[in-house]
Amino acid sequence: MRVAIASFEFEGNSLSLRVARKEDFARFGIFHGEDVTRVAAGKQFSITGALDTLTEAGVEVVPIFMSRCVSGGHVDDTFYDEVVDIIAEGISAALPLDGVYLSLHGAMICATEKDPEGGVIRAVRERLGDPAIPIAVSLDLHAHVTQRMADMAQIIVGYETYPHVDAYRTGACAAGLLVRAMKGEIDPVTRIRKYNAIVPVLGGATLGDEPMAQVAALSRGLEAEGRALSVSYFPVQPWLDMADVGVTGLAVTDGDPAAATEVAQQVLDAIWDRRRVFELPAMTPAEAVRAAVDYPGRTLIVDAPDAMGAGAQGDSPALLSALLEVAPETDAAIYIVDPETAARAFELGEGAEAEFHIGAKQDDRWFRPVSVVARIERLCDGRFTYSGGPASGATVTTGQTALLRKGGVRILVGSFPFYEHMDEHYAACGIDIAGCKIASFKNLMNYRKLLGPGVQYIPLHGPGGAPLRLQDVAWENRQRPFWPADDTDQPQPLPATA
Repeated sequence: MRVAIASFEFEGNSLSLRVARKEDFARFGIFHGEDVTRVAAGKQFSITGALDTLTEAGVEVVPIFMSRCVSGGHVDDTFYDEVVDIIAEGISAALPLDGVYLSLHGAMICATEKDPEGGVIRAVRERLGDPAIPIAVSLDLHAHVTQRMADMAQIIVGYETYPHVDAYRTGACAAGLLVRAMKGEIDPVTRIRKYNAIVPVLGGATLGDEPMAQVAALSRGLEAEGRALSVSYFPVQPWLDMADVGVTGLAVTDGDPAAATEVAQQVLDAIWDRRRVFELPAMTPAEAVRAAVDYPGRTLIVDAPDAMGAGAQGDSPALLSALLEVAPETDAAIYIVDPETAARAFELGEGAEAEFHIGAKQDDRWFRPVSVVARIERLCDGRFTYSGGPASGATVTTGQTALLRKGGVRILVGSFPFYEHMDEHYAACGIDIAGCKIASFKNLMNYRKLLGPGVQYIPLHGPGGAPLRLQDVAWENRQRPFWPADDTDQPQPLPATA
């Protein structure tokens, strides 16, 4: 058995101004051929799970390409086209093949190609020539799964956890089904069902008995009953302003498309039935700081509207302004993207004190920079290694990073947005958040790993690139009616599955 593998991962956001170009992907690594195997080895990536599973099955693996980037607006057309060509040419060069595995996110946006992941799979399918050669795809839980993707890939498997801790398992599962298909043990078919609805990301944890955890339990139960080979649920990246975006149920069965459709519908209905409980209470920045000061323990403030992991710029100064106004002497730590301020701090040097105008330079649609006289405590390169999550083991950098101090507030000013896992970025610059009464995070879920006795979290609401209240967004392309903009009791199937 001979299998080609490739990975191209990016999560888009229609409300974000950020364009991801080749140099942005290069900061996280662009790898070709055998370098893919070398870099993936020992990590917890999806492609690593697939690689290990295929190798253990005695498969000859042909690595083609691997790259990922922090969430943002959309991928530059030129780089997208370049990558699709690289993957397609790699498939042609690797022929004959018995199968293909692709690690994709599922929520990429491009200016021209309206279904980027579908475009990747189509390019692979065209180069394979034979429609019977199986393609297996692993996706993020927040993927926007299109009908074209389901039509061209016999196997699609999504993450089952949020916070994401099962990227490796997901890749291994997809590759395991691929091996069985190549051996002729199964004849996998994938079917999806979709409703014209989106739900808040913040309430989508698969922890404990939360709503999405119940959907996860249902899905695993359907697999255990033998109703499907694999069951996935996609609450979708909600800040995608496209007509065909919606929550999705997906099932892979052994040669039974009707059963796959039935199971996918059952999972989809489970998400719909819980739609009202995905929305969690939130506060304004000032309210959150006051509540944190009054709380006897420590507080993690979740700057949801500016969540870098959701594609926002990471340079909103709203929380910084509230900290300086409400609790300037309280021990607090906050990260903000501002390459201009970071560069100026490097020019001035450690120990210098100066007036800085921080934030709202990359995205000035809602706020203006905050002026503050602060001391430069430390300068660093912002380099750290992820200790967990889908990028576990990967090393990234926030670029030139300056730790500024004003009263009790430590302002970590970085040059790049990035995907926060836990507190690795703070620790890399000498901040131990265990000693902070308040610490902020621009991520919608991973902070939960830091919760415990005496540690609470408070999410923020307000304007930004990833607003919590989805019904307040000025959508331009979505079909109406849709949940939650329209409070309807009847779900609206999207055209592809009506």
